[in-house]
Amino acid sequence: MNELTSVGGKGSGSMVRVAGGLGLAAVIIGLAIFLASCAGIEAALQLSFLPIVLGVPGIILSILGAVMQDNPEDTHVLGALFPCVLGLIGGLVMMAAWLHWTIFA
Repeated sequence: MNELTSVGGKGSGSMVRVAGGLGLAAVIIGLAIFLASCAGIEAALQLSFLPIVLGVPGIILSILGAVMQDNPEDTHVLGALFPCVLGLIGGLVMMAAWLHWTIFA
């Protein structure tokens, strides 16, 4: 038995694992961009599209993995969705700061 499968034979599935990896990469890159822009490097905000580019396919892969794969665990799907959504939201907020969008009137 594989160590990644539980007692009931359910596994997280490879699509959900890739989606979680994309989400974690989006969050880490977004945090680095945020900290660089807080340090005064204004040009770092021009990379704010990267968390969006990583977050959107992660959301799509985690939903497809939940629907198409054999018995994925719900916690793994939610664990993959959470960082993908955080990367998407963080990327949009940083793009708003970069492009001077008016969020709150």
